[in-house]
Amino acid sequence: MVVPHSEIPIFSIRPTDILLLLVFGSLTEVLHRIVAHRTKRQSPAEKALREQLRVVRYQTNKKRALGPSAFVETSKLERIVLNKEKELKAIEEKRSQDVKSMEKVMKYTMTLLNLVVFLMYYGIPIVEIDGLRASELGLTGNLQSDDHAQHAATFWKGVMFPLSYIGIGTKISRIGLVNKASSVGALSVYWSSQALVGKVYECFEALSFR
Repeated sequence: MVVPHSEIPIFSIRPTDILLLLVFGSLTEVLHRIVAHRTKRQSPAEKALREQLRVVRYQTNKKRALGPSAFVETSKLERIVLNKEKELKAIEEKRSQDVKSMEKVMKYTMTLLNLVVFLMYYGIPIVEIDGLRASELGLTGNLQSDDHAQHAATFWKGVMFPLSYIGIGTKISRIGLVNKASSVGALSVYWSSQALVGKVYECFEALSFR
């Protein structure tokens, strides 16, 4: 079954580069998510300490319920609880610092990768719309103009609405392109793969906690 749609008047397309950018963006996003997950999750030592603390708190509450007759045992257990709470707090603070450091490194790394993609494909459109074909097919409405670039821009703005107006990332990805309004930059393809993989990863992550 084919969904009816208008023909997209493509002037040029780089399928190999699209595939490369999609794979590269997907891999970087997966690695980013895995590193973040490993850094944020509780270590086996922390899990064991939490379990020990839970058991000691339970024992403390039982002894406390016995009243003054169990004062000595209760005091010993309370000191153990305090010590384990201090250990747990130290572990949590260290993990929090590790997360902050990881997020800082990943932010610089992702920015560097964005810059690499931008420089490698500077001025090279991944997809470019054919304005002449768009006007011949009547895809630009009642636009009265002999400028093929304007026809291409009008058609592509309609396809990309509302991102063509509010997507700051889309505008950034078009820097250096000759026909900015009717072309797709490499960063748009790269970011789209990251966004898709990120959402899929979040779904799997949510399902794993159910």
